[in-house]
Amino acid sequence: MKRRAATWFLLPLLAALLVGLLLLHAPGAAAVQGSVEISTPDPDQTPAKEPGQAGKMTVIVITGDLESPQGVPIPSSWRDIEPEKCEPTEEDWAFIGDSATNLSEEEKTRFVTEIREIYAGESTLSQGEQDDLLRRLGYYLVEATEGTEPRNS
Repeated sequence: MKRRAATWFLLPLLAALLVGLLLLHAPGAAAVQGSVEISTPDPDQTPAKEPGQAGKMTVIVITGDLESPQGVPIPSSWRDIEPEKCEPTEEDWAFIGDSATNLSEEEKTRFVTEIREIYAGESTLSQGEQDDLLRRLGYYLVEATEGTEPRNS
């Protein structure tokens, strides 16, 4: 009995939904009223405007030769300016050491020293070893700044 009552209740709702979808779709099907033509002008022709209707929006097609934007010259005095290189402070290096929580004090010191040498371009490690250390550094920094505990947003 409950099933029959639910069917009779849902049937009119589904019918109303179907009618609503048909009414909403019908105006959208004929949104472009009239034709919008795009013509290829002669090279000597000046830009032309051809309005066309697309729903309640007017479309204006501009044709002709359009110039590309020109660059702005950089003053010669600006070319000698060296970009700033941000140097890590001692506090930054200490933070890196503190972020490596799974290392002993000796390992932290060695880790920070190697990272400093990589940063300065003086490391004697192979590129693969440097990449591994930098990957570990990234991991430590993410753990130190983001943490593993869920955050309340």
